[in-house]
Amino acid sequence: MAPTVDIALSPDCEALLDALASDGRFAAIVGGAVRDALLERPVRDLDIVTVASPDEVRASCEDAPWCARVYAVGERFGTLGVVLADGTVVEVSQLRGADFAADAAHRDFTVNAMVAAWPGLELLDPVSGLADLDAQRLRSPGDPAERFGEDPLRVLRAARFVAELGFALDCGTEEAACIAAPLLAKVAAERVRDELTALLLGPHVGEGLRVALRTGALAETLPEVAALDGVTQPTFHDLDVFAHTVMTVEGTPAMPVLRWAALLHDIGKAPCRTVESDGRIRFFRHAKVGATMTAVVCERLRFSKAMSRAVVHLVGEHMRLGDLAFDNPRAVDRAVRRLDLWASGAPDAVRLASAEDAVELTMADFAATAHRAEAPAVRSRLETAVSASRKRGTRTRPGSVLGGAELMAELGVPEGPLVGDAQRAIEAAVERGELRADDRAGALRVARAVAAHRRGPG
Repeated sequence: MAPTVDIALSPDCEALLDALASDGRFAAIVGGAVRDALLERPVRDLDIVTVASPDEVRASCEDAPWCARVYAVGERFGTLGVVLADGTVVEVSQLRGADFAADAAHRDFTVNAMVAAWPGLELLDPVSGLADLDAQRLRSPGDPAERFGEDPLRVLRAARFVAELGFALDCGTEEAACIAAPLLAKVAAERVRDELTALLLGPHVGEGLRVALRTGALAETLPEVAALDGVTQPTFHDLDVFAHTVMTVEGTPAMPVLRWAALLHDIGKAPCRTVESDGRIRFFRHAKVGATMTAVVCERLRFSKAMSRAVVHLVGEHMRLGDLAFDNPRAVDRAVRRLDLWASGAPDAVRLASAEDAVELTMADFAATAHRAEAPAVRSRLETAVSASRKRGTRTRPGSVLGGAELMAELGVPEGPLVGDAQRAIEAAVERGELRADDRAGALRVARAVAAHRRGPG
């Protein structure tokens, strides 16, 4: 008896499969859902393959109580998205080729080419994906050069699945990936960005990045990071910049902003590296240069404005906590205010990045140096200092303790640009740690200084 795959399906999903498999038609669950079920991992995404055409899929879903809507994903390639009444989202694709075996031969990797046929979820494995799953091996079905030629993004996806699954990349597949890597230049930036983000969030991200470097995928998509390989550092470090970067990424929480900031935090080191006459290696202004380079990367990969601002900010500020004077509350508050990045100047603005994020990046950075044994003590000092600063009032966005009406009355001026200038000067003084957020007398002194400057002598 053929083995079956244990995948929990909602009644609505079963109804969709019943409709697609009616009249003896072939329908099956395919790809990551089958792979993850066999690995006893949570099944997140459901993909269905069927002999039905997109028009037939639409007809099967039309007016069905279990279907909320159908939308195009890649309809010219035979793929539709189906939103079920229970909220489940399923992608339905038409078979490529005469049958499921021909379809499997065109999948990206054998472990993603197994299907669970409906009804019964019988496992069908025409390209030996189960053997590769047992061997923890990532291999392209058939000729890997042809598979990468069908979709060059698969070169980067190989590194992503290494990062996600912890599997080893098959030698023949890796060789073909190295040859096909230049084809990544043809892939849409958004697809590259999403694949890189998935790689960065993988539990085996370090090996994924090393595979991306070996295959040339990193040089094609993030040449700024690939350029760090072999860049030596001062004796504070015991790794070159690329290896240090990989360890830093591994040490940050698996959150997109933090992982991207960790990946890019030292890209300014390659162009900034100098060697003194005595042999000392320097990286003057690498954080500032790196922030500028990061902005270019984010624009190239079409990051959202919020994501771009947060990553650029963390890269540019990643050295700020390194020289923090822990015994100086004003200096700590100033640093915390500077590290908090707000979406706007509105009182209810969202914080895009925080001092706590900077602590995580700083600690991952420090733990990837020759002094990593000291990291627990450094973390304790940093977390204590930031926590104390929050208790002193830095948790909220700095604002002016004096409203517009109060300023007009105290300064004896009508509504106009001077009032706005005074409020911004008060906010800046609070952010710099020169003024407590609740210091009304100090705020009034700042406002009067602005007014005196605007009026000029006499």
